[in-house]
Amino acid sequence: MTVKKFDFKKHHKDLSKIESKSEKLFIKSKDSNVCWRIWGKGNPIIFLHGGYGSWAHWIKQALPFSKNHKVLIPDMPGFGESDDLSLPHNPKKIASNLADTLEALISPYDNTIICGFSFGGLISGHLSYELIQRKFIPKKLILIGPGGLGAKRGDMKTMIARHSKMSEEEIYGAHKTNLEILMIHDSKKVDDFSVHIQKQNTDAHRIKSRPISATDTLAKILERQDVPLYVIWGEKDASVGVYLEDRMAILRKVNKNVRFHVEYNIGHWIMYENEKKFNKLLEDIIQD
Repeated sequence: MTVKKFDFKKHHKDLSKIESKSEKLFIKSKDSNVCWRIWGKGNPIIFLHGGYGSWAHWIKQALPFSKNHKVLIPDMPGFGESDDLSLPHNPKKIASNLADTLEALISPYDNTIICGFSFGGLISGHLSYELIQRKFIPKKLILIGPGGLGAKRGDMKTMIARHSKMSEEEIYGAHKTNLEILMIHDSKKVDDFSVHIQKQNTDAHRIKSRPISATDTLAKILERQDVPLYVIWGEKDASVGVYLEDRMAILRKVNKNVRFHVEYNIGHWIMYENEKKFNKLLEDIIQD
């Protein structure tokens, strides 16, 4: 395990600088109080973070996309600064509580785009369906390495658990290693800022997302809607491994018009590992 002195305060300041440019709102829902951060004006893009995550999964997209869009990023219920969600935790309840709050933030007449990462991709499918029931029809649904398809998980090394007897340097080393195992393929891109985000995110999560991601709940909810669907993976996504074709087959079955993109030599957290490629790709999909 790598041991080094880590300046969390510096990176907290960098994160706060981007957050400070947003409008930060707490909006009550049926079962929670959801924290939203909003940048810019225009047609809305809703970005949903992954499991053990927060709004900061989209740290490299918030400002660039706010130049031409209204960017809305929540901490989903049970994550980050949002309140806990009552048991049992399930995708429908998370999506319903997000939709409750979105009724105050978007209009049925907006060309709203939903873009979800990993566990947030799974929730995005449910959120899209929930909004459709409320007559807020999304223009596009874009999923980044989504869970919930019922496909096998890629084989990977065991991640390092953190515990109270670890020093701050040992905790840093554990998070860095875990990012290299699951999230980012190019270890050179695992920088101190990403480690700070990872630590902050994992410290604040309360919902166990992995058991939900292991189900086929996303596949089932996509069968019940016909929103234009785009799915993106990094070629080296460790959560997918050798089972990419299985995921494509499942998605083709539930939406015959689904469009895929696989970005060469990039891992799971594609929009952090290479934000230039990802942001260009996402803008192309938005304009498609």
